[in-house]
Amino acid sequence: MTYVEIIKRRNKKYYYLTKNIRLGINKWKKIRIYIGDKKPTKIDIKKYAQEVEKKIKSVGIIKSVHPYLSNDAAETLQDLKEGYKAWLKKTPESLKKKLIEDFVIRFTYNTNAIEGNRLTLRQTALILKDKVIPSGVRASDYHEAINGKECLEFLNSYKGGLNNKLLEKVNYILTKNTEVVYGGRIRFFDVEIIGSKHIPPKHEKVKKHLLNMYKWYSANKNKLHPFELATMIHAKLTWIHPFEDGNGRTSRAIMNWLLIKNDYPMFFIPFVKREEYYMTLEEADKDNFKAYMSRMLGLIIDQVRSYGHKKKNE
Repeated sequence: MTYVEIIKRRNKKYYYLTKNIRLGINKWKKIRIYIGDKKPTKIDIKKYAQEVEKKIKSVGIIKSVHPYLSNDAAETLQDLKEGYKAWLKKTPESLKKKLIEDFVIRFTYNTNAIEGNRLTLRQTALILKDKVIPSGVRASDYHEAINGKECLEFLNSYKGGLNNKLLEKVNYILTKNTEVVYGGRIRFFDVEIIGSKHIPPKHEKVKKHLLNMYKWYSANKNKLHPFELATMIHAKLTWIHPFEDGNGRTSRAIMNWLLIKNDYPMFFIPFVKREEYYMTLEEADKDNFKAYMSRMLGLIIDQVRSYGHKKKNE
């Protein structure tokens, strides 16, 4: 994916057409063609895009480095990562704080709504931002909103590793003061998922599956692309279903924690795309991980680009 990059020198803007290409696992090269000191037109961009492609041919590119992501998807994610990093540097703290606050509200609303929480986005904002309790809301819905914000704050400050202690802490925060009886405790009984074909493993095997997941994570955390790693852990957790309730919220929170550990922006699964999200998880259940990755990226790509750090893409 090519994009127009603006570099400022002595209060003057210089325009480049840029593309990130992968040379190997976690190794990238930025191909940059100078356009000029005037904002390029669409015709200019099309012309210089051809020069970028010619320059790329002179660079040895390793294909299919990532087992599940396509080359284009990996390049898109790299662009987003760099754009997000640049946005963090140039955005005033006051504005950054407001945008982060807005994300927390939207993440909390969407992740809870997927699981049946009845609060609207506006009601969630009233609770988290204005500290107002809307009339008529269920106590459990209110507490789930409070819990969602607390969970994100905890994960942003957490410096430990992926283990049972982390999962239990996250699930406890997300389910406390609700109707969940054994929140934050690995289940010791069997469960069913209403409306799903997937039957979670028997409770006697849950800890073994979690141990295998941690072993897989340790073996792959320095091999897979961070997006692959985060979404695979998300899929594994939803399949294991290690808790009485809050498994979906827990897995989505852990997925985002793994992304921010690797300097990627967090995202939420939109409630309006809930059915598509469930179908995406079914691809993972069938071991169709390339399709799963592609659909997961499709669910969130426009949202990530709209955070305020969007680059002008062609």
